[in-house]
Amino acid sequence: MAPSAQAEKRLLWHPRWENKFMVGGGSQMTMYEWAPEESEIRHVTSQNDLQFMKCFAWSPDPAFDDLFAVGTASGRVDLIRLEATKVARNNVLSSGPVVTLPVRNTRSCNALAFCNADPNYLAVGLDKVRGDSSLIIWDIQSATPLLSPSKPTNFDLSGNTVEARPQPRIARAEVGHHRADGRVLQQHAPTEIVSALAFLPQSTHMLLAGISARWLRLFDLRSAVPATTNIATKVYGIATSPIDPHQIACCGDGIITVWDARRLPHPLLTFTEKDAAADGARPRAGCTPIVNHIEFSSSRRGVLAAHEKDSSYVRFWDLQQAQGGENNSDGERSGESSQGRVAKRSWAPWTAGGAGVVNGLRSGNVESQEALALVLSDTRKTTSFRKPLASFALVPSKRAFSLTSEVMVVNKDGDLELYAVYDTPKQASWSARGDLVIGAGLGCKVLPGFEDRGVPPQPWDIRIEETTTSRGRNKTTSLPAFGRGDEDGFPALESKTTPSKPLKVRTYSPASFRHYPLDQSELSTSPSNVGAQTAARAEAGEKPISNGHRQVGEKSSSRGKILRSVHQVVEDDISMIMRRRTIRGYGLANAKRNAQVVQEDPCPNTTLSELWDWIHHSRELVCSPTSRLHGYEFSNQGLFGLWEGFAPLPQVPESNAPSFSILDGLLTIPQISPRDSSLSPLSTPAVLDPLTRTRQLPDDLAYGDFTAAVAALCARRTSGSGRPWRPPVRSTEKLEQRQFALYLCGWSIGEEEMNHEIRRWEKEGQQSRAACWLVFTRQYQKALELLMRSKDEMHNLVSGTLAALIPSAGSTLSNELRTHAERLIVRLEDPYFRVMLTQLTSKDWSKVLEEELLPLRERLAIAFQFLEDEALSSYLTRATDRARTRGDIEGLVITGLTPSGMDILQSYVDRTGDAQTAAILACHMCPARFFDARAERWLETYRDLLDGFKLFHHRVAFDVERGQILQEAVLNGDLAPFDWAPKQILIRCNYCSKPMNPVLGETQKGRPTACPHCSRALPRCSVCLMTLSIVPDCTRDVELAQSQATYQDTIDDAIVICQTCRHGGHASHILDWFFGEDGARSRGMCPVGDCDCHCADEF
Repeated sequence: MAPSAQAEKRLLWHPRWENKFMVGGGSQMTMYEWAPEESEIRHVTSQNDLQFMKCFAWSPDPAFDDLFAVGTASGRVDLIRLEATKVARNNVLSSGPVVTLPVRNTRSCNALAFCNADPNYLAVGLDKVRGDSSLIIWDIQSATPLLSPSKPTNFDLSGNTVEARPQPRIARAEVGHHRADGRVLQQHAPTEIVSALAFLPQSTHMLLAGISARWLRLFDLRSAVPATTNIATKVYGIATSPIDPHQIACCGDGIITVWDARRLPHPLLTFTEKDAAADGARPRAGCTPIVNHIEFSSSRRGVLAAHEKDSSYVRFWDLQQAQGGENNSDGERSGESSQGRVAKRSWAPWTAGGAGVVNGLRSGNVESQEALALVLSDTRKTTSFRKPLASFALVPSKRAFSLTSEVMVVNKDGDLELYAVYDTPKQASWSARGDLVIGAGLGCKVLPGFEDRGVPPQPWDIRIEETTTSRGRNKTTSLPAFGRGDEDGFPALESKTTPSKPLKVRTYSPASFRHYPLDQSELSTSPSNVGAQTAARAEAGEKPISNGHRQVGEKSSSRGKILRSVHQVVEDDISMIMRRRTIRGYGLANAKRNAQVVQEDPCPNTTLSELWDWIHHSRELVCSPTSRLHGYEFSNQGLFGLWEGFAPLPQVPESNAPSFSILDGLLTIPQISPRDSSLSPLSTPAVLDPLTRTRQLPDDLAYGDFTAAVAALCARRTSGSGRPWRPPVRSTEKLEQRQFALYLCGWSIGEEEMNHEIRRWEKEGQQSRAACWLVFTRQYQKALELLMRSKDEMHNLVSGTLAALIPSAGSTLSNELRTHAERLIVRLEDPYFRVMLTQLTSKDWSKVLEEELLPLRERLAIAFQFLEDEALSSYLTRATDRARTRGDIEGLVITGLTPSGMDILQSYVDRTGDAQTAAILACHMCPARFFDARAERWLETYRDLLDGFKLFHHRVAFDVERGQILQEAVLNGDLAPFDWAPKQILIRCNYCSKPMNPVLGETQKGRPTACPHCSRALPRCSVCLMTLSIVPDCTRDVELAQSQATYQDTIDDAIVICQTCRHGGHASHILDWFFGEDGARSRGMCPVGDCDCHCADEF
């Protein structure tokens, strides 16, 4: 249907996608033919005497190529044949016949719609009038013989069809005033305005109607009283998709809404011009554009074209490029609208709230949505034509895989123009092995990923140089990173062989590639594709290309350079870096090793490396011999928790402490000896052995005293003979917190140690740093002498300014000197000189801390020494917020591995895509300390990534190390016992069908040779005929934990049952029966008499 108010032009394409279209307006209708081979528009026929025409619709009936329904201002609908003047009827050449569909009350006809599934159904939408319906359903089958030049063969004299019509049919209802007219089937919408109509493409009975410009109503016309579905929304136009029969769209007041007809109350998408930032749209202030025409593409799935009133362009919305996200309430951010022409993809497209503002999709009826957000990220528009457009129609493509979408437009003067939009779907897919496939149009390019020239080193092949510090002496030992030395699972032996050299690998992810736009010509390898693209440009009406061969040659010569740049960017992608880190030992085992691995990256991440160094340093300070003091767990805390304090652990009486008998159901993890520190979380020897870990005594008199706990930590580093340390602040109530915070920062607080560091900096060429700290400690003369000893003239010149700024008794700085110093600070490049002069001129330590080129830990050391208590708390809060906003992972030094640190990790993952580091860090706090859904997502993403890289042993090693952390949390009472992984095999009793293992936490009942539930005896061994016995897992776990044997698990206690004949016995006896003592197969038949099962074939 196309409305035609006054002289406004409307363009309508052929309903069966032939190369014909209609332009109507005022009292004229003109049919044209599009000849794509000659790029010509040909006039076919026209009719100029259609008075009071308001709208028209083109019948999809294959028997009539030119049948139109014309709605008039009086409400009458005329069925006409536009090309009837070309055909003689009864030897008379005249205007074609007209069949009129009358109305009882005069009012304007607003909308017409033919049914595609059965063209004999016609829906008519009218203005409202008292006492009459505005929606009428006609069956025009009886009128078609009057419109034919000759009587068609499919009708008999009674008007009944010979050929069956599509089912289901529209039911006939009692239609009141139209009872005499048998062509009226149903009428609805009394005293309402029907402004838009559309049948669903493949349905004979589902009709959509825009009612009174405020309702979208779906009618099911199979019954005389049809069921309806009403949605409150403004409807000026309705479009149905020829590709997706259930996808519909409606427009109203500048808002376009996409629905699924099967789930109408919940819109799929709602968007406006504000969401078209991808094609450079700028919202117009003070006015809302009115969308007056929308249409789905018949060749591009999910592409919707829209035209705004009085605009000079047509916009294309790609509904396929919509990103989904859950609006969670745990501090996550929802997907943001992409600002580029490429669909936005990221590691975390689910999150909400935080830094971005969702300007892409505003979902209608938000309360009824299931916390789901969809964002359109790809829009295009035609060029801006010289005159405003009146209407448009999408041209169906006859070519498969066309590179362009063509649109025919007509302006208000009736001028026609064809325009081609280069909207070739571009696809980019990454395989788990790193191959990148890019498809654009007819071209496809495969960028190969990493090539394994050998087997990547296994976890037990990676040798870690672990350095432990004890009272100033370094001890270096080489330990295996995993508890296996060879294929048989024996312990790794010390070896002098060099470790396997890491292979060069590549992996790819979308994050880096999206910044490198590719033209489709670079992706096509066939010369014919270049010609096809040139022809397509010519069809689009672009300017002819002069000297085309030369330009194609230039593009071909630049192709290699562009592809090389693409290869480079995918080689530097984070996914490749994560794989390289994994095969070099990056994981839960050793924080010091992680710092070394990060330093070996192609672009070393100094911040991440320093974070791992700090974690290693803090664990050595806190966790030896124990990290729990007076009820406080310090292992995962940062400086903020140390300064402000945190809640103690609940005091559990010793009688309620968990015992080993409730560990049934946990993953069986090999017991760890103190020397196997490579298996400890973050290489902390004190955390290794859950059996020897010191527990909090229930009679601790200082339980809950945070100051006493911090003082106990400080006592580990200080000796009784030293002079007590005092910070250079007027007063402080948290002396112990300041002192241990400086220890955590790796800073020396003793005067002798500080002077030693200053001498070391001078030897290393860091004179500015040494002079800066001499000024901070008020050793001005030593600072002047140090700068004068330097061979750098800049240092000598700064010493003069420093001498003028040194405070003296009873003197103040002049305004001229202060102004000169401030101007000099701006021009200095060395950050230490800047902060040194800033402190001397302003005496404000807060300004000193704003110098972000200083390392974070050094700024924190300045804060804990020179800021007052209140100012220090404020600075830590600001630094935390800044790290969270910027995704600076070094901010974990302040927050620690706490819920606040999770927000920093989320921002870090959003910025870098490094889910590997986030998963490793999160394993130490989730779920042992608290639960966070983001940590679970990072963990599963990382595990899936390792499986995709086929690094299965590394993934298993990661799971084992994580299991040790969880096992320790259970033993310490931090976690309740739980099933690490669901059991894959269960032995059920043959009588009661209950599992043989008791429920977690229950005590074993009865004998080990009987079912614990029904006490029936277990089967007998088929070889020794002794009753089988099943040792409960909890009992076996205790035996293995207390055993000192080298080989703790043997086959003696295992049983084997054939899944074919259900016979079995002790595993050692069954193996001896089939294979003998020498291991050679001696028997193949089941040991049970009269059983001919070949059980040995199952081995």
